[in-house]
Formats: sequence, structure tokens, C-alpha cells
Amino acid sequence: MPNYPTHSRWGRIGAVVLAFVVGGALYAAFESPVLALAGAVGAGVTAFVGSIFPDIDHHKSIPRRKAVKAFQILVWLGVVALAILSWDLLVDGVNTALVGPGENLLAEGIDSTADIPPEFVTSIVVLLIAVALAGLVDPAIGLVTHRHRGWTHSVPVTFALTAAIAGGVWVFTSGLVFSSGLAFERQVAAVSVVGTFFLGILIHLGLDGEIV
Repeated sequence: MPNYPTHSRWGRIGAVVLAFVVGGALYAAFESPVLALAGAVGAGVTAFVGSIFPDIDHHKSIPRRKAVKAFQILVWLGVVALAILSWDLLVDGVNTALVGPGENLLAEGIDSTADIPPEFVTSIVVLLIAVALAGLVDPAIGLVTHRHRGWTHSVPVTFALTAAIAGGVWVFTSGLVFSSGLAFERQVAAVSVVGTFFLGILIHLGLDGEIV
């Protein structure tokens, strides 16, 4: 079976190819250089993480440690990317839920109006969420993986996992969660990036001869 350097090398190659494909497709579809660039970067990183993902069930191994670190980076990038895409919605939500009530309480206590920028509070909330989720990566992986070459090496299971994540991202960024969802092109970009995770997994499983 191929070792980590082999999976990593082909993962990087696949990441570059998919970055160009996703970025080019997004630009062709929506003619937005910024969206295309963001999609390309996201697709490249996500595809690489997918290419080393199946070996997260190999506990106390180099692939496991590398995969955990890669997932933590991906979590940070994912939280930051979603925050940027939905920044106005987040600021409005924080302003309504936290900043407004906080100002009123402080004003009553010191008889003055406190000026708390909602953007600052939103940044702190996003930072705390990213730290918390990144910290959960390793224990969460340990809970769901018990033996090497288990479900993480299954094409149907990893496809279902990717589809579930993509569906969750679509719902989260739509009007079903916020009063007004993200623009359609941003939703498409986000889901496209998630899809490259499965393509990265296929690179790994193809090298292991486990696709068929």
C-alpha cells in the first residue's frame, strides 16, 4: 500500500488541478474574479485534506497527526470563509442579540451610552467558534474511528458524508437559517468547495486500489 508521502504528493497534484477547475468554472459561470479565486483556494485546500482523510483511522500514526492538523486548518478556513461570506448577516445578528442588550444594560448602570462596535464583537464570536471547533477535531475523530481501513476507506460512506456536509452548508447559507440567505453564486461556490473533499478522498482510495 502507498505510504503517506505518496498520498500527500498525489494529493497536492490533485489539489492544484481541482483548484484550477473549480476556479475556472466559477469564473465562467459568474464572472467574478474574487469568487473564483476564493473558490480555487478553498477547493485546493479541501481536496488535499480529502486526499489524506481516509488514514485518520490509523491512530497514533504520522497520517493521523498530519490529517488532524490539516482538518484543524480546514476548520479555521471554513469558519473564516463562511464568516466572510455571511458577514453582514452575522453582524446584524450579533448587533441584535448581544451588542444592543449589552449597551442598554451598561447605559442603565453608568448612565451613559456605550459604543460597542458590532463588527468587533462579531470578530470575537467567530474567533471563539473557530478555536472551539478546531479543538474538537482530534477527540471527535477518535470517537468515530475504531479500526484502520474502516468506514473512512468506503466510497459510499465517504460520498454520503460529503453530501451531508454539502447539504448542511447549503441549508446554513440559505434563507432557511437566516432571514436572508447568501447570494446564489456564493452558495454554489461553498458547495463546490465541499465537493472537492470527496474527489480528494477518491485520489487516496484510488492509490490504495479501494475504489472498486
